[in-house]
Amino acid sequence: MFPLVENPGGVFVPKARVFVMDEDRKILAGPLVLARRRAYHREWLLGFEGITSRAAVEGWRDQLVAIADDADG
Repeated sequence: MFPLVENPGGVFVPKARVFVMDEDRKILAGPLVLARRRAYHREWLLGFEGITSRAAVEGWRDQLVAIADDADG
């Protein structure tokens, strides 16, 4: 994924809850719990708890990822 924040390493931390959204902000999946992440060139590779194959997330290609607000729990 290509981050749109200044500090993606501070946002995409293990156990963060994220949502996959379309450009109209409709939630397509989530909350997903971030299990691991790493920088890859200018992008980030994300892994989610309970998702073990790339095929499971392929339908989310070219979508947005939003982090859950801390106020939501």
